[in-house]
Amino acid sequence: MTIFLKSALARRYSLLFIMVFSIMGFTYLAISLFGSHYYLKQVQTQVHQHIADTLVQDHHLVEQGRVNQDALATTFKRYMLLNPYLEIYLVNRNGQVLQYSADDKKILRRHIEMTPLLTALSAPSDAGRPFPMGDDPRKATGQAPFSVAALPDGLFLYVIIRNSVEQEANRQLQESLLLELSAWSFLVSLLVGLIFGGGVFWHLTRRLVALSQSVEHFKDHPEQPIQAQSKPHPDDLDRLQTTLADMSQQLHRTLTQLEDTDRQRRFMISSLSHDLRTPLTNLLGYMEQASQTTQEAYLEIAYENGLKLKHYLDQLFDFAKLELESFQLRRQSLSLSEFCFDILQHYQHTTPERTFKADIQPGLLYEFDPNRLESAIRNLLDNAVKYGQGTITLSLKAQAPELEIAVRDQGEPLDEAFQTYLNHPFAHQAAPHPHRPNAGSGLGLQIVKTIAEKHGGRFEYRSGIAHSFVIILPREND
Repeated sequence: MTIFLKSALARRYSLLFIMVFSIMGFTYLAISLFGSHYYLKQVQTQVHQHIADTLVQDHHLVEQGRVNQDALATTFKRYMLLNPYLEIYLVNRNGQVLQYSADDKKILRRHIEMTPLLTALSAPSDAGRPFPMGDDPRKATGQAPFSVAALPDGLFLYVIIRNSVEQEANRQLQESLLLELSAWSFLVSLLVGLIFGGGVFWHLTRRLVALSQSVEHFKDHPEQPIQAQSKPHPDDLDRLQTTLADMSQQLHRTLTQLEDTDRQRRFMISSLSHDLRTPLTNLLGYMEQASQTTQEAYLEIAYENGLKLKHYLDQLFDFAKLELESFQLRRQSLSLSEFCFDILQHYQHTTPERTFKADIQPGLLYEFDPNRLESAIRNLLDNAVKYGQGTITLSLKAQAPELEIAVRDQGEPLDEAFQTYLNHPFAHQAAPHPHRPNAGSGLGLQIVKTIAEKHGGRFEYRSGIAHSFVIILPREND
């Protein structure tokens, strides 16, 4: 129940269910009350609509074609005491009030308009027609429902009905046993319906709410997968829960394997770099001293191979640092154009046997890590010097919304199998290139790719008349 109450979906639909059920119930009750009140009002209307004729007949107000004044006076006194809701007036054809069953101080008008009375007398008897409205002698202005009967000698019995219909209807409505039973039946039905409907709704949604809670928990704690519950006769929701449990178990195993693999790889690279760098540096130091006093060729060859091994270990160490989650670029806002010119001039001085060309767009400022980006460009230039042919071109172009740093040469293009493994560590060992039998491990290209991605860019290979390795950087840092 606690999970059910915490669920926004369950609360929303429970509230909606209660609102709809309550609106339907109160609408039914309002219609019942209105219908009962309207019915009783119509009954009272029909009872009082001909009250004037009833008074004339029951109290013998007319005898031998003349008005019985004694009976009329008795009737006025009786109704003034016993039924104050009926106010009886005797008026002539001119509308003058002659007699009345009321206190003199309460009579404010001695003359009334006769048109409504004559209209009521001439209108056919209609059970559905409303009360006629005539002047109220107790008010200086205003009208009230009335009943009228014609008397001899041009006189009229004018009866004002003072709120008797509404009050009597309300009284009978309040005293109606049927209405009371209906109200109690409605309340009991509403309560039972809400309890029963809420129970059914809770039963239908509690498993869905619990499953949603399990998925949310797995999202926050992927090390704790969803547990499947086997049932002899599973329904659709049970099968959904089983499927989600299987998916969470598979995802948990995959994440665990990836974490283990990544942890082992980082540990291996870091350990190997640190374990080999120190003794290799010492070895190179001794061999350098020996090469100055000894002319034997194998010492120089060993020294060159040691330098090559140190270069590979430096690359491995750089790659390990780039892969650390704590690694952060040290960006500086510099002229990228001058930065590329300086790197190319260094190669022109140190490698005079090769031809270098600059195709660098001037005046480009960029925010980047100079040490890391220099390492990436040098890796590409080193590969071009070792394996490329013809002129080596370093280009820098602004191609909105990106910057492109490319190293091109006229060497043999890479085949598709080699390109597939190009951006993976040790790709050259996995797919050796036929035109580059002495190619290295390919870790340098992986370092270039990682540095480009750390800057928010990417690394591509393009082939054509000349093949190019391209670092693409976003210009929003421009």
